Amino acid sequence: MYLEFRDTEGKYIKQWPNWIGVVPQKDDIVLLHYGDYNEREEQYLVKARIIDGTKHDKVVLIINNL
Repeated sequence: MYLEFRDTEGKYIKQWPNWIGVVPQKDDIVLLHYGDYNEREEQYLVKARIIDGTKHDKVVLIINNL
């Protein structure tokens, strides 16, 4: 599974390639980590999910920073 995170304007934020965990649902909070050692953490609220029938292994999550 390939997860891609975008803001509400469609701007790319981050991706989780080869994701084998649970796919976040609307109103879930996801923690995204940044930095060379993942030392910075930011919380985001999942607003929506986009699932494309032609790309069965990719989910785009629309998120807002908390």
